[in-house]
Amino acid sequence: MLSGVLLGAAFLDPRLGILAWVAFVPLLMALDEVTRGDRPNRAAWDTGYLFGFAFFLVSVHWIARLSDVAITVPWLKYPAWVVGAAYLALFPALASTLTVFLARRAGMTIAVTFVPAWLAIEAARASGELGFPWFQPGYTQSAMVPVIQLASLGSVTLVTAWVLFLNVLLWRTMVPRRDGEAGVGRGILALATVLTVALPWLWGSRVLATTPKPQGPRPTIALVQGNIAGEIKWSGRHQREILDRFLSLSREAMGRTPRPALVVWPETATGSYLRRQLDQAIEVARLAYDHRVGVFSGFADYRIDSIGVTRYFNSAGIFYPTGEPGEIYAKRHLVPFGERMPFQWLFPQLGRIELGQAEWTPGRGSVLFPGSSGRMFERGLGGKFACLICFESIFPDLSRDDVRLGARWLLNVTNDEWFGRSAAIGQHAAMSIFRAVENHVPLARCANTGLTMMVDAHGRVVGRLPLMQPAVLSRELPPPGPPTLYNRIGDWPAWMAWAMVGALLFPRRRRP
Repeated sequence: MLSGVLLGAAFLDPRLGILAWVAFVPLLMALDEVTRGDRPNRAAWDTGYLFGFAFFLVSVHWIARLSDVAITVPWLKYPAWVVGAAYLALFPALASTLTVFLARRAGMTIAVTFVPAWLAIEAARASGELGFPWFQPGYTQSAMVPVIQLASLGSVTLVTAWVLFLNVLLWRTMVPRRDGEAGVGRGILALATVLTVALPWLWGSRVLATTPKPQGPRPTIALVQGNIAGEIKWSGRHQREILDRFLSLSREAMGRTPRPALVVWPETATGSYLRRQLDQAIEVARLAYDHRVGVFSGFADYRIDSIGVTRYFNSAGIFYPTGEPGEIYAKRHLVPFGERMPFQWLFPQLGRIELGQAEWTPGRGSVLFPGSSGRMFERGLGGKFACLICFESIFPDLSRDDVRLGARWLLNVTNDEWFGRSAAIGQHAAMSIFRAVENHVPLARCANTGLTMMVDAHGRVVGRLPLMQPAVLSRELPPPGPPTLYNRIGDWPAWMAWAMVGALLFPRRRRP
């Protein structure tokens, strides 16, 4: 349990990220005892599950602090916290069992099997209909900017591998070998530990120090943090008041120097069908035309499909400086249970379960802005950009696909008002920082209540707004960097982990 509590604490504040360097050591000691003793693999499962349950109880405690507006039946958030931790703990239990199983089958120490087993299970946790890569250990290092440059080589997965490997080295250094046990001396292990910390840090510092300075002026982006409370936003009775706040803050931004080329509003900014409600759409178009500025906003949208069924979408789109409405992007990866019922496509009966989910329809793919109708504005916006809505920023493959299609920067619009001032606000924002590093592109993040921030292509936060205040962050868009290894070839650390797991499944041949 100590391991779980330490790792959970590392997610509560980026300044506590260093706890992750040692968080797994007690777990490794316990798993080593299981491996050496005559205990069944079930003991490894129990040890891993206890670790995972403690870890997720601490790290997802904010579920119990969610805004009541976000939940149809508010008291459900308390059992949901415990049930969520109990479900997510299955993955550490599986990783621990796989670690011990592989060590026994291959006749090796868990020092060899721990990292690939854990990475393979992390990849599984991030996949599929219920994929949830939140809380991958590498995210605890978001404040250590030199270290997270590793993400440009192999995504957050490589940072996670670094954290896990560092724990293994510390465990082997701190715990003396038993009598007759072969292995590397503690002095060499201590040196390896120091090098494992120092080399990525020095390399990352060198990368940051040699980043070219921007040549010439860059476009300015204004991020409007409306700070609209949920009970107002979703009441349906305050649409005029909400729109006026965004219009007022946007006009304030246009009075600043340098003038923004694009004004951004957050996810479902006005709580209305902004592009479908003619009075509101005209006012936004008028703002864009009067100030010769692009206006980008999140909004709810709907379409009637070819068989006459009305489909609803969590969308975002642009108004060009001519006042013309441009392309619309629909969120591709919806939040399970919150925005859609998982596996409803397979079992339509699941749609009858009412948990207050929004029942959005997923979008079909990436959209680059500006599109064909706004091509003349592309240079003024720093090139094409792609939008990630809300928790789409926690999936590395989505932003990688966008950049490979031609996006030169990423825009993340979100509404984190549900989280209040809990640790979830920082956890969510920290993951978006990795998307910038992985692809060497700047990222602008516009959130209803925060964290609204501008991040450069190496993960440095160059501007941010205080939480829970209506305000505008107006910053020059940092330039993109050179293509990254991760962007070129993908999540190779996860593939290697699976390959190692496969290789370790074959027992060593014993000499006669």
